[in-house]
Amino acid sequence: MRLFFLVLLLTANVVGAEETYVGWVSDSGCALTRASAGKYTATDPDCARRCVKEGKHIVLISQEKKMVFTIDNPEILKTQVGNKVSVTASSAGAHLLHVNKVVSSEKSNPECERPTLKN
Repeated sequence: MRLFFLVLLLTANVVGAEETYVGWVSDSGCALTRASAGKYTATDPDCARRCVKEGKHIVLISQEKKMVFTIDNPEILKTQVGNKVSVTASSAGAHLLHVNKVVSSEKSNPECERPTLKN
């Protein structure tokens, strides 16, 4: 019985562990289309903002992990759409993150194929 509780406790700690993710905040439409072509880079920030306003989900594009993560608490990143950020988050499922804290933000120095952000 003790072994069962030990395994349960260790599993709970692994699943709920926080990690740092770096990537671009975008909309699900553009990000998933680009990811299906093997591109895990920034999308057009103005288009991403427009798509989010039209109801697309907010996602984080991770070039390092070659993944697009849906955000289960998107309000925390709503003001960051189009920007590169570093976040502290925990996994909430396959390709699903719960963002606990936005650690930093980069609004300048756009990536290749990405127009300059408008203020």
